[in-house]
Amino acid sequence: MSRLLGEAGMLARFGGVGVMATLVHLSVAGLCFQLWPSISPFLANMLAFLVAFQVSFWGHRHFTFRRGGRLYRFLTLALGGFALNNGVLATLLAVTPLPGFLAIVLATFAVPMLVYIAARFWAFAD
Repeated sequence: MSRLLGEAGMLARFGGVGVMATLVHLSVAGLCFQLWPSISPFLANMLAFLVAFQVSFWGHRHFTFRRGGRLYRFLTLALGGFALNNGVLATLLAVTPLPGFLAIVLATFAVPMLVYIAARFWAFAD
């Protein structure tokens, strides 16, 4: 039972760090558009990802998993999650009549559990 509670706590910390990283991502993207109104959305998104990645890695390393992780593994995982999210979004938009925002919400919630499992057992494994 204590192992299950420990895992639930780790999952909750993962979610908290993820929320923080998401808020940073959206803030940086918004700031990019404020500073450079003609910036490509793809460039703004990439810059925001790079900043949010730092929040995510250090948050998971020091708060979620409380152990050193391998930066290259976590970067690989984060890039894979970024690509998977876009793939899920593209698929939802192509095969369903969902409105764009709802498709984004579903894609956003589809990926974190997979990222958590990969981070827990690969990027931050002992």
